Amino acid sequence: MADSRHRYLRRPDLGLRLTPQARQTIRAEHGPGPDVQLAIGDGLSSTAVHAQVPALLPLVHEGCAVRGWSVGRPIVVRQCRVGVLNEIGELLDPAVVVLLIGERPGLATAESLSAYLAYRPRPGHTDADRNLLSNIHRAGIPVREAASRIVGLVEALMAGGRSGVAVKEPAALES
Repeated sequence: MADSRHRYLRRPDLGLRLTPQARQTIRAEHGPGPDVQLAIGDGLSSTAVHAQVPALLPLVHEGCAVRGWSVGRPIVVRQCRVGVLNEIGELLDPAVVVLLIGERPGLATAESLSAYLAYRPRPGHTDADRNLLSNIHRAGIPVREAASRIVGLVEALMAGGRSGVAVKEPAALES
């Protein structure tokens, strides 16, 4: 609902919600109930999306296909905040929503992407209900490793029937 960058920065709450027209379009153009729904949001760095998503997205799709999961057509959200995945979950009822979103630029690079994952997200869910893989970029987590870790997290969320602070990344459990 943030119709400009200015409003997005001044009113973070507007980046959490879709416009009525966007909700209608998503309902009309996307089938309900995929196993995995991918969303791409510019967040605080569209540079990160341009730098990482073209290589990352096909690898995540491939990992999902190998496991036999259905994947909804990606949804792109401008002026996006992480909580928008709650509305996507409500609209399409996927098992897991994966939001690829640009991180705050300036500390290390403007090319850093994050992946937020949530099991059956709904309005009212908070950061505690989500899992995060951050620092996806050349000097951080490389794209190929990030794709593998995202798919591993999706698998853990689906197996456990939940997401958030109670779910640890499979690779983290091994160390």
